[in-house]
Amino acid sequence: MRQTVILKEEKEVYSPRTYVDLKADFAFKRMFGQPDGEAVLVAFLNALLGENTESKITSASILNTDLEREHEADKKAVLDLLARTDRGDLAHVEIQVTGNPHLAKRQLYYWSRIYAKQMEKGRPYSDLRRTISILISNVDVLPQTERYHSLFGLYEKQEHFPLTDVIELHVIELQKLLRRAAKSEADPWTEPEIRWLLLLGAVQGGEVQSKLLEELEAIAMSGDTELMEAFGRWEDMSRDPKVWAKYEMWHKAMMDDAAYKAEMELLLAAQARWKSETESLKSETESLKSETESLKSETENLKSEKEQMHARLLETGRTLLLNGMDAAEVAQLTGLSLDELEA
Repeated sequence: MRQTVILKEEKEVYSPRTYVDLKADFAFKRMFGQPDGEAVLVAFLNALLGENTESKITSASILNTDLEREHEADKKAVLDLLARTDRGDLAHVEIQVTGNPHLAKRQLYYWSRIYAKQMEKGRPYSDLRRTISILISNVDVLPQTERYHSLFGLYEKQEHFPLTDVIELHVIELQKLLRRAAKSEADPWTEPEIRWLLLLGAVQGGEVQSKLLEELEAIAMSGDTELMEAFGRWEDMSRDPKVWAKYEMWHKAMMDDAAYKAEMELLLAAQARWKSETESLKSETESLKSETESLKSETENLKSEKEQMHARLLETGRTLLLNGMDAAEVAQLTGLSLDELEA
């Protein structure tokens, strides 16, 4: 029999099978950023960084996630998760739920702040440790690739050898992985990275992906002790009414943000159509103006030609009169009036 918990604030009933979305910043920190969850964090980092048995991380400690301003004009950075491994490396993990056109610059900025913060007066540059930035995005970020996990560093442009190993930027796109998993092209049973990332993607838009969740539970029960511990932590926080109330507020904020962005996209599309129609009307007006000017020019030319022809006829008629031709005959021949001929 499922245990149920009633939220007094909202009078809602939910069961432990209803999970908060781990992509919510506070839920992610509660899962991976607590001192009592070190085993889960270490397993998560090893899976994402692809560390093998010989070089894998064995311990990690959570650091302060606030990067204070060094100068008044500096931008303060608040990190989702910042840890130091037993090797001294710094690992920063950030979850991005909605789209942002400047994610790459933001990730590099956060990396630079963490890297530079290591340097203290009197310390040598050799003390600067490898700094790893992991961006996990729930929206597609890199249209250049269908790979869900991309790794960046500083490399020579022609021969592609690394300048240094102190910079490591990971971009992980959950939706690309979920699409592959839906086509059975990603196996969580054999790849630890896939199972941990699918755990983050198991709740989408507030809805639990039941089939995916059942498969991950089966993997956990088959011997993945850290994943099993993660499920326990996840269920505990999902049973907590305070956490759930906070999650409902977060989810509503995400829905409101998505609605706002959709409305802005419609508005921008309407503005683009209006601008296009205005430009088209302007172009048509310019074209009509040009045609009018051309017609005016042709009319002026016709008028000039008519005047020249009239002058020639008048000259011819007067010549005929001087040669003794009868005025009536000249008028009939040239089409000029007697008054014009005699003027």
